[in-house]
Amino acid sequence: MPILKRYSLKTFLVSVLTGVIVFLGCKFYLIDIAHVNSLSMSQIGGQSKWVFIRPYTFLSSEIKRNDVVQLAVPALNDSSQKPDLFFKRVVALPHDTVSVNESIIFVNGKKLDINNDLRHNYIIKFNRQKDTSLFAEETINEKYLVDDSCVYIVTLTNAKFFELKGKGVSIKENAEDSGLYDESIFPQQPKIKWNKDFFGPLYIPKKNDTLRLDSINIALYTKLISVFEKNELEIKGDTILINHQPATYYVAKQNYYFVIGDNFDNSIDSRYWGFIPQSAIRSKLIK
Repeated sequence: MPILKRYSLKTFLVSVLTGVIVFLGCKFYLIDIAHVNSLSMSQIGGQSKWVFIRPYTFLSSEIKRNDVVQLAVPALNDSSQKPDLFFKRVVALPHDTVSVNESIIFVNGKKLDINNDLRHNYIIKFNRQKDTSLFAEETINEKYLVDDSCVYIVTLTNAKFFELKGKGVSIKENAEDSGLYDESIFPQQPKIKWNKDFFGPLYIPKKNDTLRLDSINIALYTKLISVFEKNELEIKGDTILINHQPATYYVAKQNYYFVIGDNFDNSIDSRYWGFIPQSAIRSKLIK
């Protein structure tokens, strides 16, 4: 009987250990779950939703345009700060050139089909408060009262906007003007006058790309050089120093991406962060 007990205990421990190893192997390499806690990705279920993800490792397939990925975005000036996690959609890959014109995303000069699913902010004005029954009739859930005069900001697809406009609803776009500088938009450089609706063109670096540097475009590559690739960067007048050596170019050590939130006007994404390094991608959404 003691031998049987010892054998049973050994079998139990081996079974438990094997189960733990299989569980951790699946979690870190095959499948896991994650919590979506932002409205910026309403297309994948919105806020407070659990989704299945595949950790981005050597077992994962390559990142493709339109993939939804989970990112760990580091702070610019505090490398000790724990990165925040975000879900965003990949719209531009390494070696692509991305631009936004009148809130429409273009990659390599072509309008993306992704634009059809993005949601934007529009302004609706009602004559009477009871006319807000339109929200229930049209299943408009994301809405914000602007003032007491029945003016609302609503979040809709472009197709829904034109549908409501065709029905005679008093609705108009809520977008930035071309050439208006937004200091919160990448690269936070007054000489590069971009905003969330008019952005770029911006080339997305590929590993081993040679990036030419000057006193203006260094703003595009500051975070790439100093934070993502951990070099010491100094700018003294028109002179750029990388690791204490004058530099007129820099060779990228990894691939970079450009990401957008589906809730286009209410998303903090690459228009604010700039390039997303491959090292920041933690997982991919399982569709």
